Amino acid sequence: MSRQNMRGVRPTRIELLMIRKRIVVAEKGHELLQEKLDTMVMEFFRLRERREGLRIETEAAFATAYLPLQRAGMLMGQRGLEEALSLTSPAEEIDMGTVTVMGTPVPAITLPEPFRDCREPGYPLALPSAHLDAAYHQGEQAVKTALRLAELEGSLVRLADQIAVTRRRVNALANILIPSLYNTAAYIEDYLEEMEREDIFRRKRAKMSRSGGLLP
Repeated sequence: MSRQNMRGVRPTRIELLMIRKRIVVAEKGHELLQEKLDTMVMEFFRLRERREGLRIETEAAFATAYLPLQRAGMLMGQRGLEEALSLTSPAEEIDMGTVTVMGTPVPAITLPEPFRDCREPGYPLALPSAHLDAAYHQGEQAVKTALRLAELEGSLVRLADQIAVTRRRVNALANILIPSLYNTAAYIEDYLEEMEREDIFRRKRAKMSRSGGLLP
């Protein structure tokens, strides 16, 4: 099997020293990247496990909020329910930023506190609002949970992309650059040894020529 050498490298001792230094740097970089990759993969699985629990919590929160909303609709009628919901207080502005996880920027959602600009829903108190009140507050909790889930989903996507990039770099170092450096160093060493043997042979032949003898 032929060696894969680096192109444009001159077989000199200075070049050999430079190649050996590059090997040390490349192996250290590979070690650090591998450690980073392993840590990111562990963090990814930790977040994915958390995502599964939060997804179940979100589904349960919406199911809990839907039941009183359905009952309120049965009492008030669809039109009355829509009119009441149109009077509810809007949520405050939700800030969207980023934080860093393992050197990777991931989404960060900041929920306002309080979530709405007032604690009262805003629809007339004369309405048969017991079920509507429950749907209002439980729906708010469901939305908060869904936003936390969305934040976590975004983190998983960003982290998965960074894991793929880091894995490609690790593989490139391990399978391409480092073997190429070792092969190039071996090629230079073989070349220098051959040149040294030829130089010894020439000196022996010159010495024997001067003394009138023959080479063995």
